[in-house]
Amino acid sequence: MKMLPKDYAKAVGTPFRVEKYNDATLEMYYLNDRSDFHKFASRGRFSVWTSDGVNYRLFVEKGYYESVTDLYTNEVNTIWLDFTNTIYAQQRKMSRMYMMVSMIVLLIVLGASIGLQQIIPDQADNVFLAAMVVLFIGLFVSSNRQQKKLRTLVSDENKKATQLIKDTLGETRFQGILEGQEKYYEAYYKSDDEVTEEEASEEETPTQLEDSETENNSEEKTNKE
Repeated sequence: MKMLPKDYAKAVGTPFRVEKYNDATLEMYYLNDRSDFHKFASRGRFSVWTSDGVNYRLFVEKGYYESVTDLYTNEVNTIWLDFTNTIYAQQRKMSRMYMMVSMIVLLIVLGASIGLQQIIPDQADNVFLAAMVVLFIGLFVSSNRQQKKLRTLVSDENKKATQLIKDTLGETRFQGILEGQEKYYEAYYKSDDEVTEEEASEEETPTQLEDSETENNSEEKTNKE
């Protein structure tokens, strides 16, 4: 199952750690080495799981990795990759279903439109317009249902994976991960704010900084993105 294949190809240098996941190879790289590192850091993402469909690569911010090493044990990596593969597989399945439903709705609406235009040719334009409205509404409703179903699936599977990680590591090590995440987030964004303030002061340009809040839900904090 491919996961962010373009990011998979952006590995720089050699991996700092190599492990096995089932019959595949899992390579770990520091996210800091990538030229687009700040794109992820600015969104609070310190790790990115990728795959070319055969093997896997994890890009992780160096300081974050060192702060929560228990989060990247082989046992936890297996749990998280199982979770990630499940989500991507279901997403692909839903996308195919959406395309199939879209084609069926399109054919039905166009067929009905053509038939009505033959029956009442003087209203052809109005019939076609009405058919397009029905088509777009149908696709919109179908898309919303798909997204809602996917969000529910991700939430449910995330909770299962989080609980499994907790059971695997034990309460003490699990809480250690949460505390390590919290401390690292605070230190990272505090440092980032200080740098921003110094730059603003040097440029003598008034700047209003917005606070970046970290999720406080304990279960969700094990999400590796």
